[in-house]
Amino acid sequence: MTAAIGAAALSLLFKLAWPSLPFMNRVGLVFLLSLAAAIIVSLVRPEQRVKSTISLQGVSYSTSTVFNIASVGVILILIALYGTWW
Repeated sequence: MTAAIGAAALSLLFKLAWPSLPFMNRVGLVFLLSLAAAIIVSLVRPEQRVKSTISLQGVSYSTSTVFNIASVGVILILIALYGTWW
C-alpha cells in the first residue's frame, strides 16, 4: 500500500513541481522512490503473525490432457503470429 499510494502522490507532486521533467524520467524516479519507501516501511514495521485459515490439503493442481493439448495449440498459434508479423 505504501508503494501504491506513494507512487500516485509522487507522480502528481513531480508533475506539478517539476513540469519540465520528461515523463519516462518521472516514472523511473517515482518507481525508485516508491520502491525505497516500501522497503523502508516493511523493515521498520513489526512483523505480524497471521494464522492461515486456508487448507490446501486435498487440492490437485493437475490439468487434463485436453487442456494441455489446447495450451500447446495456443502457444503454437502465438508463435506463428509473432513470427509472421514481427
